[in-house]
Amino acid sequence: MRVLLLNPPGERVYIRDYLCSKTTKSNYLFHPIDLVVMSGTVAAEHQVQVLDCMAESLSIEAANARIDAFAPDAIVSLVGAVSWPEDKHFLSTQAARGRRIAAIGDVLHEHSEKRLAEEPWLELALHDFSNADVVRWLARDLEALEEATVRRADGSIERVKRGAKRGSFRVPTPRHELFPSHGYHFSFARREPFATLLTDYGCPYPCTFCVIGTLGFKTRSVEDALAEVDHVRSLVLRELFFLDQTFGVVKKRALELCRGLEERGDLSWTAFTRPDTADDELLAAMKRAGCHTVILGVESADDARLAAYKKGYSVDAVRDGFRRVKRHGLRTVGTFIVGLPEEDAASLRRTLELAVELDLDFLSLNMAVPRFGTAFRRQAIELGLCDEDDLVMDQGGADAFLPTKHLERAEMLQLKKEMVRRFYLRPGYLMRRLRGAANPGELARQAREGLSLLRRNL
Repeated sequence: MRVLLLNPPGERVYIRDYLCSKTTKSNYLFHPIDLVVMSGTVAAEHQVQVLDCMAESLSIEAANARIDAFAPDAIVSLVGAVSWPEDKHFLSTQAARGRRIAAIGDVLHEHSEKRLAEEPWLELALHDFSNADVVRWLARDLEALEEATVRRADGSIERVKRGAKRGSFRVPTPRHELFPSHGYHFSFARREPFATLLTDYGCPYPCTFCVIGTLGFKTRSVEDALAEVDHVRSLVLRELFFLDQTFGVVKKRALELCRGLEERGDLSWTAFTRPDTADDELLAAMKRAGCHTVILGVESADDARLAAYKKGYSVDAVRDGFRRVKRHGLRTVGTFIVGLPEEDAASLRRTLELAVELDLDFLSLNMAVPRFGTAFRRQAIELGLCDEDDLVMDQGGADAFLPTKHLERAEMLQLKKEMVRRFYLRPGYLMRRLRGAANPGELARQAREGLSLLRRNL
């Protein structure tokens, strides 16, 4: 069959990825990992093309022309709460042309039977991109589905839940060459182009505001992960972004992976981890293997809030973690979630003070949004901060979604923008960024990203 893996067009730059959706906070756009992982699975049995309308900045008309030229039998598409009205209109027109449609995204992660009942063009909602459900659906082998919501031939709709949530998984080596060679930008990459890889799926931690912790946790073998790395290297790509939610959560495996990356000796990469996971042994191994930037979740400057949202560490543990990372010569990115129900102007000020104290290389502020399937969504509904039927939510902060108990939406958004300006426009910080660029290309990319970030936060 001819199968199209699609990231649809939109009025804005949307990031639809890993059961989340948002607008870009500056100019960054990385490869949608759902489609990357599924590219190998589908290509093992079918003729596949990838069309990433976000990366290629395609209009609806241009996207339709490209799709018609390929004439797919089926489309497997990303969708997002942040873009749902646009997504469903575009995909329904494709279904009207006789194409089977499967989709994956946050808006389908909860109440998926209701979504399929409302959208007759949609045959399948995927809930796990690490398994083979997509090829089972293409083969109409619906009894073998593991984690999906499916419309059967008689019109009935079923939510299938029989996939393993823990253990390991295998996928054929993803086909990175099918994705556009240009159009992806990453704020922390030392060079472009780059590749986005996943060596585990889900997350073992129960942070209440994060959907990925609801997916379970599965790992790929180090052998398979390194085979993908070697495939990427064969495409003359040396810059990597590991999208694992916590690099090193299985320490023995992470050290083995780092040894393999170090043996190759030509890689440069960024990864997420946690302040309490990043011990000296792991950080030293990552550094030797080519890691240059580590993204760590801070989330809040308040221990009580960290405990309430089940982060599993304290502010002092955060401080210790960042000190270790810096001691090993790695750049730091601190991610914070702002706009939780308890947020007020004073707590935002403490957040900024902690970001400055940690001497971050980069600050990432994410708006609190009630992700589908999370405990935080249930809490927000119970507090009357959002309704059960609310769909649009954007952690990127183009629009504030939630009020707090103390701040209205508009006030929350303005305070968040002020925090971004105050952090990034410090003269000492700007000089450090100028001196820290590894090459003119990186300096130009950081300047571009910085200007885009500031424009969005004026």
